[in-house]
Parts: sequence; C-alpha cells; structure tokens
Amino acid sequence: MQNYQNYKVDLSNCDKEPIHIIGRIQPHGFLLILNKHTLAVEQVSENIGQFLQAEPDVLLGKALDAICSGEEYAQLEKLVQQSEQSINLRLVQLQGKQFFAFLHESQGSLVLECERYEQPAGGQEMLELTGAYTKFLEKLDQQDTLEAQAQVTTEFVQQAIAYDQVMLYRFDEDWHGEVIAEKIKPGLHSYLHHHFPASDIPAQARALLLKKPVRQIPHVSGTAVNITPYVNPASGQPSNIILSELRNPSEIHLEYLQNMGVQATLSVSIIVNGKLWGIIACQHKSPLFINYWKRQLCLNVAQAFANGVLAHQEQRDLRRMEELKQQEEALMRQLMSSQHLQVQLQEQSPAILALTEAAGVALLLGDNSYTCGITPDKAALQELAGWLAENVDSSTFHTRHLSKVYPAAADMRQQASGLLALEISKLNKEYLLYFKPEISETRIWAGKPDKETEESSRRIHPRKSFARWVQVIKGKSLPWSLSEIEIAQVLVKDLIAVVLRNQKEHLQLLNDELRNSTARLQTQKSRLEDFAQIIAHNLRSPLSNMRGLMSLYHNQPTAETCGQVMELMDKVVRNMAATLDDLNLILQSELSEQLEVQEVHLPEVVEKELQNLQAILLETNAQVELDLQVTTVRAPKIYLESMAHNLISNALKYRSPERRPHIRIKSWQEEGQVCLSVSDNGLGINLERFGHKIFHLYSTFHKNRDAKGLGLYLTKIQAEALGGGISVDSTPGEGATFKVCLQI
Repeated sequence: MQNYQNYKVDLSNCDKEPIHIIGRIQPHGFLLILNKHTLAVEQVSENIGQFLQAEPDVLLGKALDAICSGEEYAQLEKLVQQSEQSINLRLVQLQGKQFFAFLHESQGSLVLECERYEQPAGGQEMLELTGAYTKFLEKLDQQDTLEAQAQVTTEFVQQAIAYDQVMLYRFDEDWHGEVIAEKIKPGLHSYLHHHFPASDIPAQARALLLKKPVRQIPHVSGTAVNITPYVNPASGQPSNIILSELRNPSEIHLEYLQNMGVQATLSVSIIVNGKLWGIIACQHKSPLFINYWKRQLCLNVAQAFANGVLAHQEQRDLRRMEELKQQEEALMRQLMSSQHLQVQLQEQSPAILALTEAAGVALLLGDNSYTCGITPDKAALQELAGWLAENVDSSTFHTRHLSKVYPAAADMRQQASGLLALEISKLNKEYLLYFKPEISETRIWAGKPDKETEESSRRIHPRKSFARWVQVIKGKSLPWSLSEIEIAQVLVKDLIAVVLRNQKEHLQLLNDELRNSTARLQTQKSRLEDFAQIIAHNLRSPLSNMRGLMSLYHNQPTAETCGQVMELMDKVVRNMAATLDDLNLILQSELSEQLEVQEVHLPEVVEKELQNLQAILLETNAQVELDLQVTTVRAPKIYLESMAHNLISNALKYRSPERRPHIRIKSWQEEGQVCLSVSDNGLGINLERFGHKIFHLYSTFHKNRDAKGLGLYLTKIQAEALGGGISVDSTPGEGATFKVCLQI
C-alpha cells in the first residue's frame, strides 16, 4: 500500500498532499490509536509484534491491559490523565520493556507512539557533551555576524550527532531557501550559498515545521509500516496523525532524498518570533538513528541560534539611528513652524529622502505629489497608490521585488524595483513612498529547479540533479534595513500629525466662517421677519388714520372739515411715502447684511408718529406731553420710528374710557444708555398675571379689535438688536410706562 488509499502524489499536487492522513509509520517504533475513555485499541501499526508479544488482528478492539501487567496498565492510565496537561512524553514499561512514549489527542482518540528507550550517554560522554554545549553557547555569543553564528551552530550539531553533512538553511520572503552555513565530512558535495526552491518544502510541510520543530527519518529506504485498519472504525475516516513522531514521510520527499543520495535526515526548525525562519538540515549517507536525548539537544541548539537571529534583527547602529532621529526632528520643526506646508514640503524633499538609503522619494498628499531623486512619473505614482489602497492592508509595506506583486512595476524597474510604502490615508490614497532601483543579483541553485516527467507513467518526479546552476535575478533591489523602516515609520507618524494639525486649523477656520455666516443669516432672517411685520404694522396705522379722516369728513361734510381733512390726509400720504422709502432702504440694507446707523433727531421722529396718529388724537382729545432731554440718537432711523410708533399707538389703543388720555413722552441718558419712555393713564396691565409674556409675539391683554400682539414684540427685538432692552411698569386701572434703553 502507498501512504494513502486511492490518492496518488507527484510534484503536480504535492503542495496539496494530505500529509495529516498518511496511513503508515516509520519502522523504528510502533503506534496505537486508542479510545480516550476505555483505552480500547481502534488502530495499530502492523509492526507491533516486533516490539511486544502482540498480534494486530487480535489486539484490535481490546483494552491495553491485554498486553501489559496491571501495574503497567495503571501507569498508562496515569499517562493518559497527564496528556490533558500537555505532558506528551513519558517513559513507560510494557511487558517489562522500557519505551519512550509520545502521546497526543487527535479527533477524540489518543495516539500513542513508542520507540525503544536508550539510556543516556555514559557519565564521561555526558559530561563531555554538556561541556561542549556550554562552550558552544559561549562561542555563539562571541560571534559578530549572523553567518558566523550559523557556522558555529552547524559545527556543534555535527559534533553532537556525527552526521555526514549539517546545513543551516534560511528562508527568504518567497520561501526559497539558502544554505548560509555548512559543516560536512571530507569528500562530500558542498551546498554552501546554494539556493533551493520553495517547492522543495511545500506550504503544508512548512506549516508542520512550526508545530513539530524536530523531525527524524532514520532510514530513507526503509520499509514503511501500515496502520491497520486504514480507516478508524470510531470516526469512519483516516486518523489525523499530523503530530506523530513516527508518521511516514511523503513519498515525494523520500524520492527527493534518494535523488540526493541521502539515507538518513534530521531537521530542526529555527523559529523566530513565532515564524519559521529556517532549518538545521542534517543528512547522512547511510541509515542512522538519533536517540531522543540528542534530538532534544539539537532543538536546544536551534533555539539558542534563534535567539541570536532575534538579537541581530533588533540590532541597530544606535549612533546612526540617533543621527537620523535628530535629522527627522529638525525636519519636523521646519514643517511645524511653516504657515505654508505645501511650499515647505517641496523645499524639504531632499531632507525626507536623506533619511534612508533610497534613491527616490514621493509624498502623495491631497491632490499634490512631492518627489525627490529617482522616482516613477506622476501618473505611475497615482496608479501605484491606487494599487496599494486596494491590495495592501498593512500601514507599512516593503518589498525588494515590486514587479512580482505589482506587475505594472516591470516597466519601472530602474526606478522602483524596491518599494517602502507608508500609509497616511488609505481612503484618500495618500502615501509616503521610498524607491530603490534594480540591482543585478546572481543566485546559485542546487540544481536547476525544474520538475522531471517520467515518460512511461507521465508521473512528475523531483529533480535528480543538484549540481551548481547559476541564475541572474532581475527586478530586485537592495533590501530595506530595519533602521530605514523604523525612521520612515517615525517620519510618517509625524507627517500625519502635521497634516492633522493643518486640517484642524483649516476646519476651525471653516467652522468659524460657518458659525459667523449662520449667525449673520439668522440675524438677517430675524430682521427680514421684523421688516415684514414693520411693513404690515407701520402701514396699517396710516391707513386706519386715513379711514378715520374720511369718517370725520362724512360725519361733517363741510368745506372747513374738507379742508382740514385734506390737509391732514396730505401729511399722512407724505408720511406713508417717506415710510415706504425708508422701508425700501431697510430692505436694501438687510440684503447687504447691515442696517445703516445714522444720527437721528428724536423730536422729528416723535412728531412724525404723532402726525400719523392725528386722527385718533383728535377723536380721543388726547393730551400729549413731551420731555425730550436727549434729542439725538445714533441708530437705524426706521427702528426708532417703529419703536416710537408702537409705544405711542399702544398708549392710545389701550386708553381708559373713563378719562381723557394723557401721554407723556420722555428721553434721557443714564448709565451709558439713551432711554425713551412713553407713559399713559390708560387701562394698565396686571403684571403678576401677564408679566412673563408681555413681550411675546401675539400676546394681548385687553379686548381690543385692533390688538395684534406685534408692537411690543417688535420693539423688544429691535431694542435688543441695538444692544439694549425694554421694560414696563404698570398698575391695573391707572396706566403703564414702557421704557426702551439703547447703548450709546
């Protein structure tokens, strides 16, 4: 049987190979899949009889106590309980033999694997190995470069496990691998600085290297052992043994190793910050089993090297970084102090470029683009920004091979093979972009990375040649250093702060303008409403006066009355014409958002309103007393006329039927204000009852058919518009005094 039932694997589909359900194990141990609760055997490797007195067919369905003593079974039960605490390695005894037991849970069942237990190395050998490991750590710490640390690592691993060849293999951003250090025995082919394509270790295999960092194949050409039955009877599907110690390798991988002339391998993952960084790849020309103790030692070595990688990744030229930060701070001070950011950005473009080793920089901000050095043209920059906004989620993106992810960059390799892009606003497609040009790079492959097809079966096989093959790589730039990325991130953060500050100031100005415009419009609206009311109110009284004069004539149609009425009518008409002229001026003034303030002769205003009210004054025989101590007021004339008219007409409108109307009109100055009051001896107002709404629109307090509730409201609005106010003092049945005060 192959690794799978009804599934064939070659290089055409190896990247999708379901390695988690491989139905075979390697022969250096045995496997049992158990019911989690009863420890009954659901599946078993067919080689169990080579390790224990047991037959697979007989054992299936039975509990483990069928093949071990009561004490041994109790120990297994305890091991199962500990498996829930993620303790998956124990020493166990079965039929009097000791085994390394690896236990983990999968699909609700327990996977128990055993390999023969070997005593640790003898006392002297153990002391020597421990001492060598201590010296290794010291030597590793003394190396200045990553390559030197890698070389020290390969030398120690070969010393520890005696393999023919130990390589330290680093992945690049495309998952191609490069051997950066190597220790081999004399006469073997060297792969130092050779590259291996990503297809040599497919994606699912790389994912497994993160989960299981140590993987051993002691005998590449060994006969694999079937798991029986292939389908688990409890789940109805092949068991997932992806975390198995003994799982048989992919047949493609075994063929690949045989093509390299390898019969034993040990791989140990180098994991940095939770990501697969590389592998310590060990190869031997003949079968060789490495016990658990030494495998664990190799894992410790890989972890120590990973710590060194992390230290190198975090290493900075602190002095250079401090200089760059000082330059960046000086640049930002220039930008922050400028009142014209756009001009200053263009002037400071060389300083922005100088913060990195890039050959060109472009700042895309709003509708503007600022460039310095070697960059693509403006149209290409806009297209690149659009691609970044649609396809890149990270706020920082960098690549040394832009055309691989953005095909349009193939035409601008000389300017932009390398890109460092920092997002300012994805929505507005605003970015800070640094560019590096194409460099010529020679890559040495371990054999031409091509698939080979077997003519008879048309099956695609791994390549058979691993001889040196040279390729010239195009479209790549020099890599981006961590210092370049870091200083660019600092710069873009500060640029965003400057942009936000400018936007805030701009929005504040717009806000202020909007507030002022709103206030002006609201004032204008109120004044225009007042204007409409003034038209209706101020023209109604002259018209009523004209009707009164006509009634007077009809009641006494004599020549004397006619002459008197016509004389008065002429004055009313002339006053109406003057009022209309003034209203027209007010309308023009309102539309220009400003009332004209002028020197107004107060006695003239009062006399005009008394003439307009002449008919009712004659009818009621009203007595008018003037005490105008202040005769000149700076204010819109129409407002003063409106206020005088409303207060005098109200004094007549709400007269007492029991006595002759007496009206006193007074003006004076007090506390920086000019005051005008109109007192009467009329009906008066109950202020306790109506005082809270006396100046409200349409509020009336006496039964009078001419009462509209507009006059006092308009007077209040007009007085307040001129920075003043209105008040009232009244006694019901005795009269009222209304006082308007205006700011001088």
